[in-house]
Amino acid sequence: MRKFALLVSSFVLSFGLSAARAQDDSSPSPGPPTLGDDQGGNFLFIPGIGKIPLPPGARGYGPGNPADPQESLAPKPLGPKAAAPRPEPPKSPEERQAMELERLLGRMANAEDERESQAAGAAILRRWSQSGSDTIDLLAARALAAEVAGAPSLAKALLDYIVALSPQWPEGFVRRARVMASEGDVAGALADLETAARLEPKRFDALEAIGALAEKAGEKKRALAAYRKALEIEPRNESVHKNEERLHIEVEGRDI
Repeated sequence: MRKFALLVSSFVLSFGLSAARAQDDSSPSPGPPTLGDDQGGNFLFIPGIGKIPLPPGARGYGPGNPADPQESLAPKPLGPKAAAPRPEPPKSPEERQAMELERLLGRMANAEDERESQAAGAAILRRWSQSGSDTIDLLAARALAAEVAGAPSLAKALLDYIVALSPQWPEGFVRRARVMASEGDVAGALADLETAARLEPKRFDALEAIGALAEKAGEKKRALAAYRKALEIEPRNESVHKNEERLHIEVEGRDI
């Protein structure tokens, strides 16, 4: 009887160990920790422990959070791509000449001394002497040659033709005024100089000539006004300064 009881106990113990071993073999082995879950979320899942929430700002990457970490690190565009600025179109010869003339006028207006003012003024006069027309420039050269050769009548005839062909060119009126003044036609010369100053208000040479001719004709107020306009353009011209100061005393009296 005792022998039978020992046999039963041994069988039960052996069966229990086999069942326990079989159960352990059928259980899945714990895997590595995973991030996220099927529904997404910021947590860390460790088998046997469970889900551990991640701190704010942290992001898990895995089945529940499949975003590519490199994608999140890529810089984000700040807005629509700005169009590249269009290059400025090249300036025409006329525009370049106008810009250069303005530069020279500014240099003369801000000159430190009379020498610098005269240098800028000479460069300005050279540019004003160019009409932009080969025909007009040729006629002007012939008129100047006639004037220098002592043939004022021929010079004036050529200048009359120039003024008729190019009435918007101030230089034609300035040159004809010079010829008329040399022939004693002060009124005609003043009229041409006024026209030149109206076409180009910066014609300091025309304003100087108006001042000189008006003073010669006894029109001191007119001369004083012309000198003052010239000084606004070329403030370092000492000769014009002296004329303005003298006429200021004669016309307006001494300052008290």
